[in-house]
Amino acid sequence: MARIKKSRKAKGFIDDSGPSRRERLADPESYDSRRRRALEKKKRHQSVYEKEKEQANEGESAQEQRKTRLADKIRKLNKEKAQED
Repeated sequence: MARIKKSRKAKGFIDDSGPSRRERLADPESYDSRRRRALEKKKRHQSVYEKEKEQANEGESAQEQRKTRLADKIRKLNKEKAQED
C-alpha cells in the first residue's frame, strides 16, 4: 500500500500556518514587530555625500578660533606681544 501525502485538498486538512504577517506586526511584542523596531533604531551608515558635507562643515568651524586652553594661551601671549610693540 502506498502512503498518501498530506495535501490541501486532502479531506480534513487543517491550515495551521499561524497568524499572517500583518497580524504579527500589529502585536507590539511579536518577534517581527520587535525586529522592525530594532531596525528602525539601528544606526545607519552615512552616505558619501553626507560625509563630505559634514567634513566641509567641520572645516569651516576649524577655520574659526579654536576654543582650547592652549589656543587661548597663545592668543593671550600674542596680544601681550602686540601691546609691547
